[in-house]
Amino acid sequence: MTETDILIERIVKETGKSRQEINEMIDGRKRATHGLLSDYGAIYAITKEFGIILNDEKISFDRLSDISPLKPFNIAGRIKIIYPVKEFQKKDGSTGKFASLILIDNSGEGRLVLWDTHAEIAKRVDRRDIIMVRNAYGKGGINGSVELHAGSLTSITINPKLDISLPEIRENIFKIEQLKANMPSVDLICRVTSYRPATEFSRGDGSIGLRASFIGEDETGTIRVVLWNDSARIKLGNGDTVQIENAYTRDGINNTIELQISSRSRISITDKKLDLPPMNGISNKPIKIAEIKPNMPGFEVLGRILQVYKQKSYAKGSMASFILGDDSGTIRTVLWDEKSEIAKELKAGDAIQIRNAYSRANISEEPEVHVGRYSEIIMNQDLDMPSLNEIERLLIKSKEIINLENNDRYVQINGRIVDVDDSKKITYMTCPNCNKRVQNTGNEWFCESCNSSVNPDSNIILSLLIEDNTGSIRAISFRENAEKILGVDTEEIINIIGESGGDESLPLRQAKEKIINREISLLGRVKYSNFSEQLEFIVDKVLG
Repeated sequence: MTETDILIERIVKETGKSRQEINEMIDGRKRATHGLLSDYGAIYAITKEFGIILNDEKISFDRLSDISPLKPFNIAGRIKIIYPVKEFQKKDGSTGKFASLILIDNSGEGRLVLWDTHAEIAKRVDRRDIIMVRNAYGKGGINGSVELHAGSLTSITINPKLDISLPEIRENIFKIEQLKANMPSVDLICRVTSYRPATEFSRGDGSIGLRASFIGEDETGTIRVVLWNDSARIKLGNGDTVQIENAYTRDGINNTIELQISSRSRISITDKKLDLPPMNGISNKPIKIAEIKPNMPGFEVLGRILQVYKQKSYAKGSMASFILGDDSGTIRTVLWDEKSEIAKELKAGDAIQIRNAYSRANISEEPEVHVGRYSEIIMNQDLDMPSLNEIERLLIKSKEIINLENNDRYVQINGRIVDVDDSKKITYMTCPNCNKRVQNTGNEWFCESCNSSVNPDSNIILSLLIEDNTGSIRAISFRENAEKILGVDTEEIINIIGESGGDESLPLRQAKEKIINREISLLGRVKYSNFSEQLEFIVDKVLG
């Protein structure tokens, strides 16, 4: 490589311009002087134009904290954050580009905006690189800040040899279990599962955006990660390990925490290792109902519908539910808002596939499947799974009350109602986000689980004494099952209480006249109550 080639390469490196552009500038300089300038002379003129110093002249650097508007500055800083290149439409109809970097020096940090050809530098640098910026200018930014802007006369050198001390960027990689809502800057390494490729959506202004998502996992847990617009264009696959920089967290669906990757974030595939078991080449493998625990995000489950409960309104929208079963167990499945419309099309015996579901604990601290905005229900009668009759035959065991044991599940008991407990309130209020009981603090309802005030939903609880030829047991039923036993819905019960002036026991006293001595068949599970110090039967389904 000749000496002029070396000089041209240096200009290319420091300006971000292409070699062809520099050669054209050299030729233009020589033509303008009718050939009086040599290659060296033309190169020197260009370096002066861009403020590039070819000798060992000492450069005086300004501090980031001293940047002020409308003045030129020389800055040496270490890169803390890299924002991706963006395009925009200029007034003349042409397309411009810009990117930006957050730099730090010993005085603090500041933003460097890279325009047009300089914007490509954002693709060539990495976090922690040192960058030398000469002849940039200060300009007022957002919220009263001052930014440094690199224009056509600015020269930029990546990792120059400088006799200057700059602070190091400390790596602060979070673990998923450490994440909380409203964290403004999060770095994370995680493995991709349940990847959902980019899809278009309409913004409020009529423009089109892009959104992709996946479930990220590390050794401490899982979290839903949402990628917006340009970030959503990255090509990912299940099993990829990614490094995320400068993302932020926010509350997601039903008080879950989500990690958001926006234009100010960066995501890249990395070869860094996590201490996770191999995925065995299987993506989105369905799990058995018995494997579902509370607070699991982003899983897939298959099953047959055992019972469907009608769509209902709640404070913020609508919901419906059904009982899902496979050969390992049954579970209540809740459909929220627009997904609740699907319940109108479902019936007992239907085989379905639920993708990107998540789970929550119910009032009894047992898991429920939840189907939200980003979940998907597929009716698939060709699923290779037992029939409804086979599932019921596999799971349901009929027992006499005397033979019931703690933690029995899928047990059917047959008996008669001999008492209705009217000493307790029939209604209770729950959080619309997590389904946990909420507390009345005087002028509002507060959910301790969500740590926020809420507009609660009304639910009912019914306590019955069931007796057969061998003994008796207290049976507790909630929501739809309580409505079915009573023969009235929750709204009607609330109306009765309201018309009575707040007599909570009135609906129960009225129910006694109708249901005492009624024969009933119940499906449920057995739990030991520390309060009553006895076994109780939690009703999952009223069979008859």
